[in-house]
Amino acid sequence: MKYLLALLAMAAATPALADSYCDDLWFTRNAIMDRAGYCFGSSLGKHVFDNGDCIGTSVTLSEADATRVAKLKAQEREAGCRVDTSRSRLDVLDLRYRQRLVDLPVTDGLESACIGWRGDPLPLRACHGLNTDVIGQILPGDTLNYGHYPVGGWSYVTVHDSDWHLKSAGWYHVEAYPQRCAQFAG
Repeated sequence: MKYLLALLAMAAATPALADSYCDDLWFTRNAIMDRAGYCFGSSLGKHVFDNGDCIGTSVTLSEADATRVAKLKAQEREAGCRVDTSRSRLDVLDLRYRQRLVDLPVTDGLESACIGWRGDPLPLRACHGLNTDVIGQILPGDTLNYGHYPVGGWSYVTVHDSDWHLKSAGWYHVEAYPQRCAQFAG
């Protein structure tokens, strides 16, 4: 794990990559806090999360969420993240989809892609479950971008058209629907 974190820290040395990677970690960590009722005081926190249902700045996390937050903070430290919370925007391309998720993905700092999906249309889910809310879809010809840790046979993907414009995002059950790509990059 330390080796992986060291590689991620080196990869994050490029400012644009570092900003995107750090913003992704910041979002996931703070989305967990938001769901626990945390009230954000920073400009960024107020712009990204709705303080309408917050209960305070001292919230109780489940054991699983506390562990995830600790791991995310460790990733942020290892990468040397310094997210400017005085700004009002995050560098997270799929933010509007991520805000709809039940199961939050954790970036792995690496990316790969299935270019030219050759399978049938597939639903993208809000969480790891075949009978859960559909928030997007994969269509033939789409490009699937992977950049988050898989969980129990599920991968979080962003879906792009041939010009790399974001079309959709969500959880895809890789074990049930194996990748069928014209080309795989990464």
